[in-house]
Amino acid sequence: MRGFATLLWLEYRRSRVWAAALLGSLAFWFWGLNQVTVSNFGERAGIRVAILGVAAAVGLVVLCFMIGRIRGETRHGQYQVLLLTPPAGYMHILARIIFALGVGIVYYVILGGLMWWVAARAGIHPGTGSVLQLLFAGPFYGVGAIVLPYVSWTLLLMVFLSAFRLSGPSWIPGIVMVAGTPFLFRWISEGIFRLSYSLPAWSMFGGFTRLIDEAEMEIETEVVITSQGVLVPQEPLWIMLALSVLMLAIAGRIWQEVEG
Repeated sequence: MRGFATLLWLEYRRSRVWAAALLGSLAFWFWGLNQVTVSNFGERAGIRVAILGVAAAVGLVVLCFMIGRIRGETRHGQYQVLLLTPPAGYMHILARIIFALGVGIVYYVILGGLMWWVAARAGIHPGTGSVLQLLFAGPFYGVGAIVLPYVSWTLLLMVFLSAFRLSGPSWIPGIVMVAGTPFLFRWISEGIFRLSYSLPAWSMFGGFTRLIDEAEMEIETEVVITSQGVLVPQEPLWIMLALSVLMLAIAGRIWQEVEG
């Protein structure tokens, strides 16, 4: 346990600038929301919701860069991140993913708070249950179904590239993995959506869907949105959690092989 705590501390030392920049950007997004002063109510609400959508996407990209900087952890041609260390390789992987997810959860919970603020400014005041879903259930679902798979894939990719020091003709597998990422996740997403709603869906964000109606936004999504709330399918969360665990296990195995 002491070794794992040390790894978390080292991860904090390595990534604190990234984490501080990401969390500090929330002030910029809040400032941007306040700059939306168009007179039309629907346009104003729509622009603010779009800004929060961009903020969510930027957060995902930053987290992937933060956890995927293994290639930059070099010194005199040595890949320091893969040197022999007392903790097992799986512990290194776990420390990195826990720190990144911790930062991501804080970021998206605060974004949920900003969405609540946008709704309040639009005159929408849902019940306590809907607010708690927006602040906690929604961010945790998004982190598990979207953020975790992407950062897990990024970590697996960078561990693979670093472990085998791809160069010359050997760079081809790395290029294939990087170039194939959008197609891989699109293929997985299509498969998941075909399986969605086989299990009972979770009704969430009741009251907040009025914000979409007021903003007159046309959202293309496979998720069912009703006046009572959003019917969120369970399947994407469980499938992506399973895939993430598999990718992290493979990354840990590669790390173990390099150490061995």
